Amino acid sequence: MKKLSEKSRRVLRAIYRAFGVTAVSFIFQACYGIPLDQGDDVAIRGSVKSKKTDKPISGIMVSIDENKVFSDLTDSYGYFTIYLPRQDYYTVKFEDIDGMDNDGLFKQHITTVQGESPLQVYLEEDDET
Repeated sequence: MKKLSEKSRRVLRAIYRAFGVTAVSFIFQACYGIPLDQGDDVAIRGSVKSKKTDKPISGIMVSIDENKVFSDLTDSYGYFTIYLPRQDYYTVKFEDIDGMDNDGLFKQHITTVQGESPLQVYLEEDDET
């Protein structure tokens, strides 16, 4: 087996060291996520239920100010969370995007929110099917 020169070994060590640092950074982000800004972000969270049955609704698109960048779909328990830059108030839109797949068709609802208190939203069923 051929021996490497000292220069080749130094180059290989530098490459391995760079891959090691990259791997540690990737694993840290995978386990803990990317840190949020230093208090500049807020979390808009809450739940969506049917006004008629009081059951949670999954698959409702929750978006901020007609901006799909800051949006979330409700989970099977009707919960959602959106992280976004701090503002004085937010216009939150609730929209049924999957039609009849979530036990009915629901009317769109728009509300204005101040602060970070949890939202409890009840959507009316849309009878126009």
